[in-house]
Amino acid sequence: MKNSIVHITKIVLLTLFGLGATAAFADQKSETDLWGTFLKDKYFKGVDIVEDKTIIDMTTPYRAEDAAVTPVSITAKIPQQKDLYIKEIYLIVDKNPEPLVGVFHLTPDMGKADLAMRIRINEYTNVRAIAVLNNGEHHMVTNFVKASGGCSAPLGADLKAAMARIGKMKFRTIKDENGLELEQFMVSHPNITGMQMDQRTRLITPAHYVKKVEISYNGKPIMTADLGISISADPSFRFFLKPQGKGKLTAKVLDSKGNEWVKAFDVDG
Repeated sequence: MKNSIVHITKIVLLTLFGLGATAAFADQKSETDLWGTFLKDKYFKGVDIVEDKTIIDMTTPYRAEDAAVTPVSITAKIPQQKDLYIKEIYLIVDKNPEPLVGVFHLTPDMGKADLAMRIRINEYTNVRAIAVLNNGEHHMVTNFVKASGGCSAPLGADLKAAMARIGKMKFRTIKDENGLELEQFMVSHPNITGMQMDQRTRLITPAHYVKKVEISYNGKPIMTADLGISISADPSFRFFLKPQGKGKLTAKVLDSKGNEWVKAFDVDG
């Protein structure tokens, strides 16, 4: 009799709460399956990846205020030194139409491999940052983010004005820190994903986005970013630079339609 009561109680609880619980479990399962059965092999086939926070950590909102401009900050736990440094950082959003947000190729001349940017997130998903060391080790951190509609969010009210200022760049030093400078680089670009509808014509606007950003200091490469559709409009990146006296920082930007812009900025050092 006691066992029957327990069984009936479980049925009632599942009836009352099971749908939500089942959805939550299914969501988590799909996240795991998507990475484990597809994305891992697509980008890192045959590679051992350690999931820990000894090399990098990542900060994201648990619930994004605006899915089209979700902030992501990656913090390095080791300095960039010639004998050991973070060579690449992959940023992946599991459930985005194009999961690979970008690959960031880094150098010891950064001093520290911190990165910050704004990205589009299309639905509730895991966001992953994978650091590749120059010795071949791969380390990953994963955050779950609640957001939806970021890749199909309507374009700004005045696309014509956005296109008029396309390619314009800004650069500034935010602060000095232990001989390093925290820099912010911005480029004006609508970064159209190919999933957004023109509110006037009701037609889908073809994709047009920043594909590559190359940053060099006095002719020496500092950071190169190979990007996809998931970077927010008017891409903005924060990174560290270890300047050796005064010099010039040069930014080269290439978009998906073959447009190219280059601009040099003075760095005080």
